[in-house]
Amino acid sequence: MYQRLHLTEALPARFGRTKIRLLDVSATGALAESKKPLAIDSKAMLHFTWRGRDVAIQAEVVRTADHESGLHFVEECAVLWELISESAEELLRAQRANMEGNRESNVVGEQTLTSASAGLGASGYVVWTLTGDGWKKRRALLGDQPDDGFCVSAAEPADQVELLRQTWETGDEETRRMTRLLAELSAASVRIR
Repeated sequence: MYQRLHLTEALPARFGRTKIRLLDVSATGALAESKKPLAIDSKAMLHFTWRGRDVAIQAEVVRTADHESGLHFVEECAVLWELISESAEELLRAQRANMEGNRESNVVGEQTLTSASAGLGASGYVVWTLTGDGWKKRRALLGDQPDDGFCVSAAEPADQVELLRQTWETGDEETRRMTRLLAELSAASVRIR
């Protein structure tokens, strides 16, 4: 659940010699944006700096669509795990402060939790919940699945979201479970090989 860096904006990086921007970084992979599509199955060192710490990890391109590519990490990186742990702790502190109404401690990086969530762009998530008044959506830092709907990547195409919503509305419990599994795949797409 918390095994990712909670980026509030795209992160400059290099995949081999190619300049890219990281939209999402998890413990097992990353979503990268580049001027030219990265070649499927290509492997290179991924280099980036986050909060003053350098990360270098071997990665492989496992999917490409337009100018976004899914990278799978083919090794572990202690520095990345430390950063993810620190990021998760920071997010939990900010959530706790948010629940307590403590705006001064409600901080992720240099932004409040609310501002950080708003600035996520394609790297964040959208939670869809079905209420008596219809579908409601909200942006989220985490890809957690709600009981009364589903959560997808903010980059998920509108037609795919609409298909998930229609399936959820007309489906029985098993259909809704399967719909949620498909939504989880969207939310975790950088980890899929």
